[in-house]
Amino acid sequence: MEEILRLILNYAQRENFKGYDPYDALNSPILNRVAFNKYLRIFFTQLIKHFPFNIRKLLFIKKDYNPKGIGLFLSVYSKLKDVDNYYILKNLLLNLASKGYSGYCWGYNFPWQSRVFYLKPFTPTIVNTSFIAHAFLDAYETFSNKQDLEVASSTIDFILNDLNIYKEEDFIVFSYTPIDNLKVFNASLLGGSVISRISIMKNDDNLREIALKCGLFAYKFQNADGSWFYAPDIRYIDNFHTAYNLLSLKWIYKATHDKRILSAMEKGYDFYKKNLFTKDFLPKYYHNRLYPIDIHSYASAIVLFCEFNEKDVAKKIFENALNKMFDHKRHYFYFQDYKFFKIKIPYIRWSIAWMSYAISKLFLNE
Repeated sequence: MEEILRLILNYAQRENFKGYDPYDALNSPILNRVAFNKYLRIFFTQLIKHFPFNIRKLLFIKKDYNPKGIGLFLSVYSKLKDVDNYYILKNLLLNLASKGYSGYCWGYNFPWQSRVFYLKPFTPTIVNTSFIAHAFLDAYETFSNKQDLEVASSTIDFILNDLNIYKEEDFIVFSYTPIDNLKVFNASLLGGSVISRISIMKNDDNLREIALKCGLFAYKFQNADGSWFYAPDIRYIDNFHTAYNLLSLKWIYKATHDKRILSAMEKGYDFYKKNLFTKDFLPKYYHNRLYPIDIHSYASAIVLFCEFNEKDVAKKIFENALNKMFDHKRHYFYFQDYKFFKIKIPYIRWSIAWMSYAISKLFLNE
């Protein structure tokens, strides 16, 4: 199956690692001009995201580098020990970093309107920054270039100095961006995962303590059935954000060996496996709804089951993705499968980079 990885990486290289994104509607000069308030920005973004055909050329939306996607590719090429693409992707990320912050950090290459805030292009987020920090750490473990460790370590300065931090006596929560105060489980935990990994590499007890307090937020607000809402006040339970939570908790437990983190992780993993998949291992979008079946859920599930030592399950999920979501002529994975149609648009971050990363976890670590 490494051949599939080569095929989709060849596709990414032909595109020069540029592409569209499900959320890039506001990169259209037309839509950006007429979307003059929050509700119109959300409407146009969701309309383009869910439209079954790609009309971005008509809206003058250009393919572009997505920092998070580039970070995932950096992890993959590091595992492949591909020196040339390592330097290409690393230098791209250094150039794409957001400027004016305490440490290295990254945002998205498009404006983005959430329910709560509006982000200009390249406003840094803890999610993007964390995935890219892990990519630099993957590169460091392969190539032993100290600059990669320094870049990853500097993201902690961004997390601790530029984000808003909600503090209680026994837990902390990192905000999603420097301009909000949201308490989102997966976002804060991803920051904790980077802090954990670097605390292990540097044997830093202060960082371990910060990571533990970050993890205890998930422990304290975990639902009785083992699930987490997206945030305490945003009450839905989806597949890939739950996977992010669990992957992050694994890093935090590895750093701290705290029994409360282990308990939360085990309960969450049990819920995830029992409630976010069909009996045939199709990934549900929500715990109580199958559709749309999203390639991001496939990819994050493959990564998670590999990390939790259930590669047999990961392989079944990969086989489902290959059978149901792969374009065997053009060599990329589709975006979403609805009950009666599929959105077959190739998204460089959401599908191509994520599935490359998942396949590398599944087959390059054997």
